[in-house]
Amino acid sequence: MDKKELLKKYWFIGVIAIALLVFIGIYAVDSYKNRDVVVNNKSVDGKYVVYSINDKDVYADDLYAKLYENGGLSQAVVAYERAIFNEGYETTQEMQDQAAMSASNALARYSQDTILQSLMSMGYTNGIDDLKQYYIDGIKQETLIKEYVMAHKDEYLGDKLGTNPRLIYHILVKCETTAITDADGNVTGYEANPTDEQKEKLAQIQEALKDENNTFEYVAYTYSDDGSSQNGGYIGLINEENRTNYDQFFAEEAMSLNAGEVSEPIVSSFGYHIIKNVGTSDEDLLNDYYYLSNLESSNPTLAIKAIMDKGQELGFEIKDETLLKEINDQISSEAQ
Repeated sequence: MDKKELLKKYWFIGVIAIALLVFIGIYAVDSYKNRDVVVNNKSVDGKYVVYSINDKDVYADDLYAKLYENGGLSQAVVAYERAIFNEGYETTQEMQDQAAMSASNALARYSQDTILQSLMSMGYTNGIDDLKQYYIDGIKQETLIKEYVMAHKDEYLGDKLGTNPRLIYHILVKCETTAITDADGNVTGYEANPTDEQKEKLAQIQEALKDENNTFEYVAYTYSDDGSSQNGGYIGLINEENRTNYDQFFAEEAMSLNAGEVSEPIVSSFGYHIIKNVGTSDEDLLNDYYYLSNLESSNPTLAIKAIMDKGQELGFEIKDETLLKEINDQISSEAQ
């Protein structure tokens, strides 16, 4: 798991506690409020000013050159990305609250040393205070990528989604099953033979799903016997073309669900499944964290293309020829 994914992995875990509310109240503010730093977008003598410290302007060209010299391409690109995020998207209270919750979950899951190492590797150098800013930047980056994908549907969506696609999550309770066959020996279904413990687990899952404080992903993570539990039960896109890759009865149920529907328990050769169709529209897919992450993984140049495109829209320009060449080389190499 890379450093970025490490911090994002448990995004869906909702912790309902007074401590979390206190955390949001304390940290859902501008992380730079105690510094005499002014982020702006002014230009002086044709040079873009990234920010000012004590009335002294810091120019983009100088900043990126220094970052490139000290930290290589990744540091310089992070600085460029953050300038684009700040200029292109307002930091809303909703973003701050969401980032505070994600930061709280990360701090509960990982040691501060692990988080600090991860932040440093991604160009965040102000210590643990940057954790919330990392999540704010992540929200803005996801918004940027969604906008880019929607503007390039033919390349990333459209026919690539297959026929009648459904974005599927599921929860599995494994148990012994017996195949039901017709006179010709064809399997027409399965009968479950659960233990008392497995019956109780299924009942606990159904009760947990009724609790409005629980997301489907959280229940899957907590209870599911499938390996997908670590990703909140995420299966991915099931469509007419790939449905034969799945258990016949699982696929039939998944394909029958409308957007947002959750199935009753159904039995496959593996045991009991509860299946959720997250959605079918382009917007549904792009609003799903795991789908968007997988889209980025399968299209390595997507994020940097979206960032460069947004930079051009905002009038940003990388004037350092070495840095620009290295970014373009990276896009070309990852596209091959």
